[in-house]
Amino acid sequence: MAIESSRRAGLEIARLQAILRARFGIDPDEAELSSAAFGVVARHGPRTWIASSSEAPSVLGGVLVWAMRNGTDEVDLIVEHHAGMHARRARTLVPAWTVWRVDGSELERVDVEPLPTADPAIVGVEDIEASIVSAGATVVHEAGIVRAEVRGLEVGRVVHGADGPVLEAGVGRFDREAGALLHPDRAPTAAIADVVAQVEPHRRAGAPPHPLNRLARGRWLRSLVLDDPAIAGVSRAVPVDPVPARHTLSDEAPGAAIGVDGDRVVLVVCSTGVDLGLVPETADLIDRHRPDEVRVVMPRRDRLPSVEALVSLLARPVVFVDIVPPWRSAAGSHTGGGDLDDAG
Repeated sequence: MAIESSRRAGLEIARLQAILRARFGIDPDEAELSSAAFGVVARHGPRTWIASSSEAPSVLGGVLVWAMRNGTDEVDLIVEHHAGMHARRARTLVPAWTVWRVDGSELERVDVEPLPTADPAIVGVEDIEASIVSAGATVVHEAGIVRAEVRGLEVGRVVHGADGPVLEAGVGRFDREAGALLHPDRAPTAAIADVVAQVEPHRRAGAPPHPLNRLARGRWLRSLVLDDPAIAGVSRAVPVDPVPARHTLSDEAPGAAIGVDGDRVVLVVCSTGVDLGLVPETADLIDRHRPDEVRVVMPRRDRLPSVEALVSLLARPVVFVDIVPPWRSAAGSHTGGGDLDDAG
């Protein structure tokens, strides 16, 4: 049974109080304690302890926004999940912070977790890839998976079958599994063509609101950049894996690509909405690809002051590229590479 939010906050505050007393020698009655969207906070003099039990990889972004708004630099971040990843990202973004892992009543300082290695790609599937293209979808290699996408939305993927790689059609795992169960003898080429025909009208510029055009919008923007790299002011662009890898549609992540502008390597990151994971994940992408510059492609209305503040923590200069997203524009227009605004 899920614990109601008020009770959870009370339990987290009680645990943080115990940690303050047992590990840091702080009387909890002398600390200022409060709850936040990501967990609980204790402040004592110049020092701040932030504790979060959230499983969301993006939690560090919310913590960074809070810290900037509250003017605190000396932070101990206490987390239950993804501790090594948060430590790696904090080392780049806020090196003065200390990250701790809590497990029950046990607290330990966390070492930086190295970047995950890329999964090996499925090979020998050229015929399947050709059928994906002939059905009107795009082939995307990511995290060791061969995916079929329509403007950033996965409509099928290549999986390991009993007799070798096979193409499963569908939007998401349950759709793919249902299709394979209900139509076991159907040719994969016909199945993927049907899914493309159902999805494509909803992934067009100006299409009426529909669940299929609310999914994977960051990847939709990336598909525009891959088709027309000039949007981001680069001459060519190739997609790159998110960090960590996402395996389901519910695992939202910015859509990223590496491009070239003259002799400069450019990391292009496409994002929409309030994405608290944007800056922490971009820090990992910088660490992996070592670009000269980052260009963040996003709708102007989504470029919040908190986003502009957080990008200043990144280890590379950042330029914002405004784009009119296709789900809001009948023309699907964009500002293109000629309207780049410096963000630090």
